[in-house]
Amino acid sequence: MKKCSWRTLFLHNKKNSSNLQSYSKLRLPKMWSYSELSILLVLVIILFCPTLFAQADSLQTTNFSGSGELTPLPDTLDKAIRLAEQKKNPDLFYNLGVEFFSRGEIGMANLYFLKALNINSAHSPARTNLELSIHYSPDADLYPEQLFLVQVLFKVLNYLSVNRLAILGLVFLFLSAVSLCWLLFYNPEKERALPILTLTFCLLLCVSAFVTLGIKLHHQQHNRSAVVIVRQTELLSPANNNVIQTVHSGLIVKIVQDNGNYYVVRLPNNQMGRLNKEAVRKVI
Repeated sequence: MKKCSWRTLFLHNKKNSSNLQSYSKLRLPKMWSYSELSILLVLVIILFCPTLFAQADSLQTTNFSGSGELTPLPDTLDKAIRLAEQKKNPDLFYNLGVEFFSRGEIGMANLYFLKALNINSAHSPARTNLELSIHYSPDADLYPEQLFLVQVLFKVLNYLSVNRLAILGLVFLFLSAVSLCWLLFYNPEKERALPILTLTFCLLLCVSAFVTLGIKLHHQQHNRSAVVIVRQTELLSPANNNVIQTVHSGLIVKIVQDNGNYYVVRLPNNQMGRLNKEAVRKVI
C-alpha cells in the first residue's frame, strides 16, 4: 500500500472541503424567512393600495370627466338626457340633477342624483345634494333617523363602489395566493400558525369583497327605487282607495308590486301604499 504523508492528506482534505463548499453554493436557495415575506407583503400593499382610490368611469372625455364637478350641459335639456341615458355616466346624471334642482323640479333632481349613485355609490357630490334635498323636503319626517353604527356601515358600503370592490377583491386574491405560497414553502420544523392565520384572514377578506360586489351588482341591475316627480299626490291604501296621506315631489320610495295603473310602494318609514304610475318615475 502506498503511504501518504500528513501533508498530502491535509491537501486532499482541503480540496474535498472546497468541493463541498462549491457544491453547497449550487444548491437550491433556502426557504424565505419571515422577515423577507413580511417585506414582500408590505411592498405588495404599498403598490396596490393606491389603486383602491382609482375610480374608473364608463366615459372619459374632456367635457365630462370623472371628477364629479359640474360641467356645462349641451344645448338642449333633451339632448343632455339622451346623452346621459346612452353613456350611463354618473357625472352626466349628476349634472342633470343639478340642472333640474336649479329649476325647482326636486323630483327629477332626486331621480338623476339616484341614477348617478346607482352607477357609482361613491359619487360624493350627488349624495351630498340628495341628502340636502331630503333634509329640506316637506316629507323629511318620513325618513327615520338611523343609528350611528348603521350610518357608519352605510357610509363604508357607499364608499366601496363596484369598481373599488372589484380592485379590492383582486388585491386580497393576490395576497391569498402569496400567503398560500408562504404556507406551502414554510419551514416544517417551525410553528405554522402565523402563515395559516394570514392565509385565513386574506381569504375571508377576499370572499367578503366578492360577495359584497355580487350584492352591489345585483342591486345595481335590479334597483327598485323610484321618485315622486309631481308636485304632490295622494298615497292610497293598498287594499282600497282610501287616502292615507299626501306626499310631495322628491319622495324616494321602493316599488313592491306593479298593480295596474298603480305601484304598490314602501315609504322610507316602511309604510305601504299605492301611487299612480304617472306620479312616479323609476330609477332604472
